[in-house]
Amino acid sequence: MVGGDLVAGGQRVNLAHVVTLRAWGHDARLLIVRPPGEGGSFSPAFPVDVTAPPWQLEIDDLTADDVVVVGEMFRRGAQAVSGSPARKIIHNQNPYYMFQAFKDMDAVRRWGAEHKICASRFTADRLAEAGWTGPVSVVRPYVDPIFQGAPGTPRALWVAYMPRKRAIEARHLRGLLRSRRPDLARIPWIELVNASREDCARALKTAGVFLSLGWQEGLGLPPLEAMAGGALVVGFHGGGGHEYATAENGDWFDDGDHLALVDALAGRLDGLIAGQDFSARQAAARATAASFSQARFETELEAAWSAILDR
Repeated sequence: MVGGDLVAGGQRVNLAHVVTLRAWGHDARLLIVRPPGEGGSFSPAFPVDVTAPPWQLEIDDLTADDVVVVGEMFRRGAQAVSGSPARKIIHNQNPYYMFQAFKDMDAVRRWGAEHKICASRFTADRLAEAGWTGPVSVVRPYVDPIFQGAPGTPRALWVAYMPRKRAIEARHLRGLLRSRRPDLARIPWIELVNASREDCARALKTAGVFLSLGWQEGLGLPPLEAMAGGALVVGFHGGGGHEYATAENGDWFDDGDHLALVDALAGRLDGLIAGQDFSARQAAARATAASFSQARFETELEAAWSAILDR
């Protein structure tokens, strides 16, 4: 599996694939592709909570018996192995990134892609719409158990949010809420930026509301993590959220539907202030998050590699 940044969300998913395959006895490893001309010693920085799998820098040693998996937007990695005799697979975690490394689907086929692994059925469907007719395996990532909160945990009256993908809209939404409902203006909004997974988990297991700011998502793990923690989710599904968003587990909105979103957010805050019982909604949300389990991830990963190796 070709690797780039080893600590970003998508690469954590890549690591989970490699670590799991190794646990099953496969010689899975990360192939690190460095920028051209970059010399000197190199040692990848793995997340502290992940068992670091073996990694290598050599590409010339790849043979037709090897299988290389490249991320959908990792152009440098795709170019580096384009002339390799190794079999080639694309791990397409986000359909909105499918043409970052390749100009069109014909270029994907010329490169030699024989199979695609996707993080959601939503992504697989978008690939089909774009013209991919080859085999696809859906391997959904799992929600880390660290995010699982205990039912009945008291909820703090504040809004947790991750503004990275919609920083301008986050400010806009907060301004709308303060303007339409000045009585809610004193409720804190807690930014989860550059926070550790442990800090994020503590916040989501405490927050009354999680404002989902997903945008162009292949799946969108943060809302699932918030649902696992017990926070009431209000916000954008981001496309990929269609994989799990229902009227029972959250308040979900299309892009641009700011006013309705703010009114729903105000309604949830009003309910928390009034002591409303949200146990049914929280139970539905937890059940949704629980369906993205490590067991299902492993079942889908096994099926994907059975299809790839038994082609």
